[in-house]
Amino acid sequence: MTGVAGPARQAPGGVPIDLSGYLVLPGLINAHDHLDFSVFPRLGRGPHPSWREWGAEIHRTERARIDDCLRIPRNVRLWWGGIRNLLCGVTTVSHHNPYIPEVFGNDFPVHVPSRYGWAHSLADMQRVDACFRKTPPEWPFILHLAEGTDPDSKAEFDVIEGLLPLDSRIVMVHCVGLTSSQWDRAAQTGAGIVWCPSSNLYTLGVTLSRDQATTFPNLALGSDSPLSGVGDLLDEIRLAHNDMQIASPLIYEFVTSRAARILRLCSVEGLLQSGVKADLIVTRDRQLTPAQTLTQLTWRDVELVIQAGRIVSVSAALEDCIPDELKSGMEPIYINGVKRLIRAPMTELWTQTFEALSRTPTLSGRMLSIGEPSALSDLVSPAFSNVSC
Repeated sequence: MTGVAGPARQAPGGVPIDLSGYLVLPGLINAHDHLDFSVFPRLGRGPHPSWREWGAEIHRTERARIDDCLRIPRNVRLWWGGIRNLLCGVTTVSHHNPYIPEVFGNDFPVHVPSRYGWAHSLADMQRVDACFRKTPPEWPFILHLAEGTDPDSKAEFDVIEGLLPLDSRIVMVHCVGLTSSQWDRAAQTGAGIVWCPSSNLYTLGVTLSRDQATTFPNLALGSDSPLSGVGDLLDEIRLAHNDMQIASPLIYEFVTSRAARILRLCSVEGLLQSGVKADLIVTRDRQLTPAQTLTQLTWRDVELVIQAGRIVSVSAALEDCIPDELKSGMEPIYINGVKRLIRAPMTELWTQTFEALSRTPTLSGRMLSIGEPSALSDLVSPAFSNVSC
């Protein structure tokens, strides 16, 4: 558990930045998200016995809202997914959908690992088997499992035991439906589990118990998408700590070292280490341990994010502390009126999103604008001047 507080830190290129009164933490790892659903609202009304019923309901009752968001080009939605994670201090995110190399390149604001195999779930067992066989043995293989409380969900672990060799390669997302004996067997295999508590509670009305979360040896934390998750990874952290009484040092591991191990990340994700291109976040020093600090943060408290040695997000409070050459290429965005400079084409993304929706876009329910809220009407094109912001 590492954090650094001090009067000055070296920025990329060896330029010192005065961080007096601030604490440096490793960039967070979000072990489960669907980046292309980033601009969707929460959909459906739970609880449901499994994800299947939830999915059927939203396609039956929320079709218009789904089609509305799908008008936004997929590459734009993926970029908003990266920005959504960046704003809360995530520098690495496991994307549970196909890897898109033309989007997730060096310009993308967070690191999306490409070395993984995946299948959505056991809804298509032939696909699970085929995708697993194509996955190199040193990569993780990730799938949703036992996402429900009904008999079919409870049977899925028995099915996967007969279908795949369960070992540390396998990463199972959700696992709410595992019985106690299945839970014990899963722990013995060395497989990983990704826990998304707010998503589970919203769609299923139940999530893993405190005992399960604290005793399983290979567990990481994920946000899931805004379709079902409450907000971002920091919201999941506070839920786990405040509502489920998970100790802060363990939660710290869930989003740093444990997540890196489960996802078989091969760089220094989740660590602060000298001599490498850093993934780190900066927040005000609260005179607490790094883990205690983390469990109190919201996205508003993340003042600076560095990913792979480059500044990718900076708050208005630290903007003047950063040399101009290190801010080159960054653009402003206002989230609920709070300014951030982001290393992304914010004006282009916002404009494409606004034109697709004909309304002001939101991200996890937070209002987005490319100008200060009082000046937003001056930035809206005449074609949309009748839209209420």
